[in-house]
Amino acid sequence: MKLTIDELISRLERYRQRATYAAVAGVLKRHYRNVMDGRSKSHTNSWVVNKRTHLPTGYGPQDFHPELLTNPNGVIETPAALKKWLAEHP
Repeated sequence: MKLTIDELISRLERYRQRATYAAVAGVLKRHYRNVMDGRSKSHTNSWVVNKRTHLPTGYGPQDFHPELLTNPNGVIETPAALKKWLAEHP
């Protein structure tokens, strides 16, 4: 499964699923510190979150999706778990 960052984030948003920077970076074979470089602070991109806070780094409350704090889906924290989740959520 070879996804672009846009495809991966689109799927996270569609299913209202948070995933950590490290999980996303591992799937995309990038470094977690720059996986979101060049991307705007938007509702769409806010599903990629910090492992400790479960929120997107550097975002204000107006920047992240309104459902981010209330969704019951938890946070995917590892590349292996994210790969499994992606296989189950086309």
